[in-house]
Amino acid sequence: MPDKATAIFAQRLKDARAMRDVSQRALGAMLGMTKKNGSVRINRYEQQTSRADMDTAAEIAAALGVPLAYLFAEDPGLAEWILAYEKLDGTLRQEILDSIRTSQ
Repeated sequence: MPDKATAIFAQRLKDARAMRDVSQRALGAMLGMTKKNGSVRINRYEQQTSRADMDTAAEIAAALGVPLAYLFAEDPGLAEWILAYEKLDGTLRQEILDSIRTSQ
């Protein structure tokens, strides 16, 4: 039985591909895999029959334009926050961080 991290990664990978409208085959090609191997490999990650190592997960995140942390966020709300945070400019990010630090 797959562990929790593998299940979370599988779901976030599916979500990120859907968000970017990228097929398993296309994602595999973006990662430099052959059409057949790429599709099979991404499918195995999503079906939780294989586990991506951290380097591969980072390559997948970069290819899909999502932060690596998004692919491992346990809570769906946190996953959304991670995506939203990435869209903020540096000044606004700093203001939010400062506000959080002062409220603790």
